[in-house]
Amino acid sequence: MQTLENLPGVKAMSVGSGVSKPAIRGLGFNRMAVVDDGVKHEGQQWGDDHGLEIDQFAVDRVEVIKGPAALLYGSDAIGGVLNLYTNQIPTQPMSGSVQLFGRSNNGQLGLSTKVGGIQGNWFYKLHATLLDYADSHVPTDSIQYYSYWIRLKDQRLRNTAGYECDGSVTIGYTGNHHRTSVRFSDSYSKSGFFANAHGLEVRLSDIDYDQSRRDIDLPHQWVNHLKVLSHTTWSLDSTNLELNVSYQNNHREEHSEPISHGYMPNPNGSLERSFNKHTFSGSFAFRHAFKRHELRAGASWEHQHNQRGGWGFIIPDFVYWDMGGYVMDRFTLRKNLILNAGVRFDYAQTHISSYN
Repeated sequence: MQTLENLPGVKAMSVGSGVSKPAIRGLGFNRMAVVDDGVKHEGQQWGDDHGLEIDQFAVDRVEVIKGPAALLYGSDAIGGVLNLYTNQIPTQPMSGSVQLFGRSNNGQLGLSTKVGGIQGNWFYKLHATLLDYADSHVPTDSIQYYSYWIRLKDQRLRNTAGYECDGSVTIGYTGNHHRTSVRFSDSYSKSGFFANAHGLEVRLSDIDYDQSRRDIDLPHQWVNHLKVLSHTTWSLDSTNLELNVSYQNNHREEHSEPISHGYMPNPNGSLERSFNKHTFSGSFAFRHAFKRHELRAGASWEHQHNQRGGWGFIIPDFVYWDMGGYVMDRFTLRKNLILNAGVRFDYAQTHISSYN
């Protein structure tokens, strides 16, 4: 996201090390869509500190749509779309690359490796990324929080260390007029919150937050995003068909020291919040070009089941599903004047569970 900030109208919302998410022309969260190989990435994107669970080194190409793309992708893409493509077909029987990278501010060290090849009509891609970072360095000895001065040791934001592990496997088949691929990917990250991020309770804590620059104490969060995606395209002359089917599981937990507030009892355990979201989705798209017109039509469906846990409450359990379809025409009047017009219909339903 920090790289894409060079594009006009695109900003990165960064919350601590390793957490970043996009905003296009001031709209983010549930008002813009992140699409991974034709499938919308579904995590807990409504949260400030919930970044994208995507391996940035596995992305082959990025496309940014700045403007209302709700017609093609649904109402949550009214602010724009960030299209990520990781399905580039290898051109050699076998090839690979290794990247080493680091940062001085938080002592980040990382390794990313990629191997791929094609044999006849079959191709494969393997990718893995590992990175580890320490507490961030800031140019001050203390910060102020609610009129209380918090001293920092060695100008470090204590407990902001973390690490990330990503991996993916892609197997595909390409023919004269069609291509299909199946990708399995998993992204896991664990990061600490700044020790004072949850208030001034840290003054009463027994945890030694300055014991090591790379240890992760409470409060912290971890998230694992599993994705299984099938992408199929068929093309003949000026007609193109595309079919996408996917399953995603986003599991996130936030842990902190149990502290009683007021007359409330002391909570049990350190699990403050947990979110476990299962998403099944599918989409079909048709495109046909003739003369100066390009006609598009498609349909999509999605089913989500989100379960919560822990002693902190933000959102309830819910089951959500939607289905929709669209028709769109792209009419080229001349080289520098193109008109787009279309219509879309969506039906969605949410069942929210009670919470006591």
